[in-house]
Amino acid sequence: MIKSVILERIGEISYREIQPSDVYKPTLEEEIAHGTKVVTRQIGDPGEGEIETEAVLGAVCTHEVSLYLGDLTHPRYPMVPGHEAVHRVTRVGKGVTHLKEGDYASCCWYMGQWSRKVIGPANVAWKLPDDLGDPANWVVEPPASIVNAVSYMVIKPGAKVLVIGAGFMGLLMIQLIAGYPMADFVVADLKPSNLDLAKRAGAYHTVLSGSGEGEEYFKSLPTGYFDVVIECSGSQAGLDLAIEHSGMAGFIYLFGWHRKTRTVDFKLGHLRGQQLIHTSPAIDEGRSYERYWPMTIELLKRGIFDLSYLISHKYRAEEIKKCMEDSIVRGEGFIKSVFYLE
Repeated sequence: MIKSVILERIGEISYREIQPSDVYKPTLEEEIAHGTKVVTRQIGDPGEGEIETEAVLGAVCTHEVSLYLGDLTHPRYPMVPGHEAVHRVTRVGKGVTHLKEGDYASCCWYMGQWSRKVIGPANVAWKLPDDLGDPANWVVEPPASIVNAVSYMVIKPGAKVLVIGAGFMGLLMIQLIAGYPMADFVVADLKPSNLDLAKRAGAYHTVLSGSGEGEEYFKSLPTGYFDVVIECSGSQAGLDLAIEHSGMAGFIYLFGWHRKTRTVDFKLGHLRGQQLIHTSPAIDEGRSYERYWPMTIELLKRGIFDLSYLISHKYRAEEIKKCMEDSIVRGEGFIKSVFYLE
């Protein structure tokens, strides 16, 4: 019996035995219309250049939350969601030499990964350490997105940098750029607990957004104080703060996913010559986004990225509905949720 997490329909999710009707490969037109991509399947045998794996852990991203809520859709339900996971290889197809049965692996496979059986292309799958420990600490896709984003940023020695938003992705951003030779490195967020983690991740100073103390701090700064602002909140307030405090010829890097229409002060942006640049994974279109996987795995090995204190909520696969609901509410202390399929 092969079990998978199944999004039955919008707002309903379960962990059950998979059926052939649960596996669907969208057409190119459907992938474009729904913003999805599927390179996996859960039924059959691995072919040439493919591997078969079992997911041992899945991690919930706002992408899956948006699917669950209906903010994003899939062309047909039921469907197997999931693009963040840790796998164990169960079989290898002809021609695959860099992975073998029993290896732990991370795969750049997009949707369809939350299953006890997944088949996908081996050329975008990479070996993880044998002594893996807790697989929750080896979810590669989120930090790979950060590596991708930062590769497009200009952060010069002595720069004054502001990160807005210290959720899971913001904290990964802080971990990576904390090693840069910056003159100042400030992180702003709405939650005191997130700011405590931001300090641990390497922030020089933290600011509680929306508080009187926070407002006083920003008022005390010279006009356009920051050379670089990295917006990770995905909120209108975060975008406003970025524009207000980015300086002359300053860089504003938009990493947070703004799911609603926003307004931008182009008058101020014009006068200061601000450069607004999207740094989502989509910026790497055509350059093989998956190339960041090997280097990200090395950064995880070296401790540059450390997920051990960022995974705040852990569940069993049978608890996937509660896992999803908690990932929507994101209460105090919530950073990132994962679930174990074993």
